[in-house]
Amino acid sequence: MTRVAVVGSANLDLVAHTPRRPAPGETVLGTGYFQHPGGKGLNQAAAAATVTPTSFVGRRGSDDAGRLLEAELVRRGVDTSRFLAMEGPSGHALITVTPDGENSITVLPGANYLLLPDDVTRALDVLAPQVVLTQQEIPLATTGATARWALTHGARLMLNASPSAALPEEVLAAADPLVVNLTEAHFLTATDTPSDAAKILAKQCVSVIITLGSDGSLVVENGRTTHLPAPRLTAVADTTGAGDMFAGVTAARLARGTGLVEAAHHATQAAAQAIQTPRSSR
Repeated sequence: MTRVAVVGSANLDLVAHTPRRPAPGETVLGTGYFQHPGGKGLNQAAAAATVTPTSFVGRRGSDDAGRLLEAELVRRGVDTSRFLAMEGPSGHALITVTPDGENSITVLPGANYLLLPDDVTRALDVLAPQVVLTQQEIPLATTGATARWALTHGARLMLNASPSAALPEEVLAAADPLVVNLTEAHFLTATDTPSDAAKILAKQCVSVIITLGSDGSLVVENGRTTHLPAPRLTAVADTTGAGDMFAGVTAARLARGTGLVEAAHHATQAAAQAIQTPRSSR
């Protein structure tokens, strides 16, 4: 039985460690390189699967990267029966990581942008999940179809509005919760103050979580705002995937009947633990 269906992207991440980010036109020598299965959808599905039965709905290419991505999901205990293969390249992400653990990411969608609304509808009809988690590394029309399916079938929609993009009102209205970081919250609200952004978004969504990095997160539900602090830890490698760990664990806890604030609390602890582990060992 699938409790969580993650509709989203799978990318092969190409990670370069550098002493600093290059300035425009500058070449910087890197200090290390590795490849790692990633993409917001894959990462979040793997995180959710640590808590509850999870399926992944997406597309991959016919290349070696696609086969590696599917194998990784299987290894992490995720159902891949709705991870569709197609001719062409899989998604890739180019990631630069600096010694402070921060990262810059360029995503090349590949097969992810060929995930169609009908693909998702057919998959969710079969899987019948309690919680549907999706992001924005897939076509907007597909995100919209995911939201409509959740509303029609009484499933809970969790929307991680990342990367930033304009969203139809009906998609925002279905989000329970909408999960954004500070940059994404600013994009949607044009305010830099987390509490103000939370109030604005709470009028558009059923519930909202704004992640604040080392300052934790704000959770808004039923008109009440709760600040959840983050553990005082130092990233040992990089923060890539910490937000995805947070989203996946939150969705999984919700599917198991946990309240939103408690679910986000568990997810905060899981994300903090993730950045204590070098990514190549996760």
